[in-house]
Amino acid sequence: MRLLKNLWFNIFVSRARLRLYVWLSLVTQVLIVVTGGAVRLTASGLGCPTWPKCTEDSLVTTQEMGFHGIIEFGNRLLTFVLLIIALLTYVTVMRMHAAKDRLILPTFVFFAATLGLAIGILLQAVVGLNAWTVALIVFAAAVMLFNALNIITTARAVELGGLVAPAFLLGLGIIAQAVVGGITVLTGLNSWIVGLHFMISVALIAIAALLVWRALPKPSSEIAPLNRLLAWPSAVASLITIAFGVIVTGAGPHAGDIDTPRNGLDLEIWQHYHSYPGYIMLGLLLLQLFAQWRLSHKLWGDLATRILTLTVLFALWQAAVGILQARTGVPALLVGIHMFGAASLSALVTFQVLSARKINR
Repeated sequence: MRLLKNLWFNIFVSRARLRLYVWLSLVTQVLIVVTGGAVRLTASGLGCPTWPKCTEDSLVTTQEMGFHGIIEFGNRLLTFVLLIIALLTYVTVMRMHAAKDRLILPTFVFFAATLGLAIGILLQAVVGLNAWTVALIVFAAAVMLFNALNIITTARAVELGGLVAPAFLLGLGIIAQAVVGGITVLTGLNSWIVGLHFMISVALIAIAALLVWRALPKPSSEIAPLNRLLAWPSAVASLITIAFGVIVTGAGPHAGDIDTPRNGLDLEIWQHYHSYPGYIMLGLLLLQLFAQWRLSHKLWGDLATRILTLTVLFALWQAAVGILQARTGVPALLVGIHMFGAASLSALVTFQVLSARKINR
């Protein structure tokens, strides 16, 4: 028992592991967008045709489900990897928090309620929806929500701008994302639900980027006034670009399953709508980079300019891939590359806002 205790506290949730965990959180959030894209682009969205089980008779994929079942179930398993990383991150930062003694009880209750929610969902899948399963799911969700609010308000009251709140929100978001993923399957890959699934991933990537920013030491650098002024407008333009990209995807040929209907919008027109805020974002980022370069006379030397340089390069890359997609009939490989670029750009845009506005330095 002492060996396990030492292993847990001195190895797994040691302060020394924080840098690893926050970067793993960000990298895996981007990775699950890529694997989710692989599910869609290989038409494996209904490789497991139900949820939370893979089939009506099996929790896991079966030989009959073939390649598509392996792809879809593999993406589901990655969610558990994300949850383990989020749990390790949260426990590590909670141990460092000034109010850790006040956070222990609501944390245990929250996780107990999460287990209750999972049991309720599994019971619903096995015995069907009845008064008992509904009561268990609703009660567990209510307890989770109450204790989530308790954890966040307690953490922020003691240490505004700390690590506990984003670490906890990241874990909570992963749970919500899993549920929305299940709804996506149960609704037959409805394009709007699939779009919501992706937008939640964008939010989780931003939270993971915030966690990295707050956890790691940052050298101080002077910020150009124009950079500070345009940071939020460029982030808003980025968000609109991604949202329009989701609509474009819903109108395009890659539904995740060959029999899934699309949203009925004109793909060519919405490709143009998607590009307009993208060009605005790129223009704003270029203005920021120019202003920052005029101040620092470096493109890589200081942190703020380095972040902007990377963000501009990724934005240019996204524009080039998007144009190539539109002109070559939206091939699956380019769509996957574009999804990776969107996920990476979400993190970089978050970093540029945090850097330019000197948030929680």
